[in-house]
Amino acid sequence: MARNGFFGVKNSHFAICTDEDALTYEDPVHVAGTVAISMEPTVETATSYADNEPWLDKQQDNGGSGTMSFYDTESTAELRQLIADLVGYEIAQDGRTILSADRTPKKFAFMCEQPGHVLGRRRCLLMCQLSKPTQELNTVQDTPEITQLDYPFTWRPVTIPSTDIRTSGYDSFTGLADYATFFDAVNIELAHKTEQKTVQQTGQNQS
Repeated sequence: MARNGFFGVKNSHFAICTDEDALTYEDPVHVAGTVAISMEPTVETATSYADNEPWLDKQQDNGGSGTMSFYDTESTAELRQLIADLVGYEIAQDGRTILSADRTPKKFAFMCEQPGHVLGRRRCLLMCQLSKPTQELNTVQDTPEITQLDYPFTWRPVTIPSTDIRTSGYDSFTGLADYATFFDAVNIELAHKTEQKTVQQTGQNQS
């Protein structure tokens, strides 16, 4: 079996959610300059006891949190508008950004790609929320450093309306049918895998 490994991250996309119940989204928008994406799931495990022994083990996935780091989220008016919508800022009439303190950030789906040695992986987190960025501004020294924008973010599970599947999102891999068009749209058509009966088994059931 060929050995695989993932290298780096690229192809960050944001798709603003237009209906949180129906899970509808605008078209994904590509944001160049991805530096790093950290994701830490929040999973709670609890054990209930009765009759002097473990009675029930329960695990619950509550989503997670992390940080998105970029070199450029402000180079175009369209990009500034997108980020303003996602962090709760406002674009003024004259084009300046109002660093608003009372606007609600819009929820969104986040998509990105990890190239691989043998196969790549593309991920979509369906219900994310971005916080205002942190950045460190330093004087220019002998080695120039580009200012990095770090956006804390969270994500939470959602329930797919058509199948009642509870999930934080989905992954696709090189060779799957949707891989080439992964970033065209958020695709929530997910279904549990079902066992396929062989022809021999089907014949035995009919006899």
